[in-house]
Amino acid sequence: MEEERVSVVIPVYNGEKFIKKSIESALNQTYKNLEVVVINDCSTDKTEEVIFKEFKNIIGSKIIYHKNEKNLERAKSRNKGVELSSGKYIFFLDADDLWEKKYVEKVIDIFKREDADIVYSFPRILVDENDKIVRISKKNLPKDLGEIIFSSQIGYPTATAIKKEKFLGYIDKYIPREDWEFFIRSYLNNLKIYIDDNKLVKIREHTGRTSSNKCFFYSTMMVFNDYIEKVPEKYKGSFLLHMADISLRFGEFRKGIKFLKLALKEKPSLILSKRNLLSILKRLFRIDRMLGFNINTCPPTREDKYAKDMYI
Repeated sequence: MEEERVSVVIPVYNGEKFIKKSIESALNQTYKNLEVVVINDCSTDKTEEVIFKEFKNIIGSKIIYHKNEKNLERAKSRNKGVELSSGKYIFFLDADDLWEKKYVEKVIDIFKREDADIVYSFPRILVDENDKIVRISKKNLPKDLGEIIFSSQIGYPTATAIKKEKFLGYIDKYIPREDWEFFIRSYLNNLKIYIDDNKLVKIREHTGRTSSNKCFFYSTMMVFNDYIEKVPEKYKGSFLLHMADISLRFGEFRKGIKFLKLALKEKPSLILSKRNLLSILKRLFRIDRMLGFNINTCPPTREDKYAKDMYI
């Protein structure tokens, strides 16, 4: 039986340093009925030069290349990639991350075996800028899918694959939490989500990651505002605890304590978790954050637009 078509969507903006390795990571999969859709989000560095130098002979066949006329950011770029794709299954790969060779093959087997709409491969391996493994996560995942989603233990696009017909699209206004919001919305729309723990995804840690930017806080609060009334009661405590954690992490201590009280009121047993307790204590004792040190600020356009609506 012929393999069903897979489309790997790679959005890239100023990714000259890692884009070659990411594309090769997709092309070197053991699963062969595969196309790579590269969306160049109007890069100003040598991204395009690197792509054409290394893959010129297969652009137009194995690789679909599209350059946005203006910078659209990653949510719209991923959506554009899906629009241009021809596969039954969509696999997202960020331009700085990597896969092991059997990743796609393994995930396709899961799609068929579990009749899943989305397969998420929990990422445990983190590598540095030289591809050296710097950390392997030993986190124990909850068995309850809703707990994983609403406590924000899910999101990385590089670990996300979906049936194209079930794709709901990423929403630009939630960047950089658009990946988490995508899973919340998919869950609430009754898509069948399967979590696999396969150690086949490698996430690259480097200074360009957006999780250290204050935009991460504002976007998290936006998800709170839009979904707090839609979160199932069973998971509301975990959802609020994540809000407390993010608030404390970015120096919003008064807000963090308020979220913490609300979370424990919803579900007092949360504090019995060693992981939860240690995380909150770690945040509370970061005095430098309370004083506002070492926090990257959010670009003014996003901060001014969203900050006034972020407070409970």
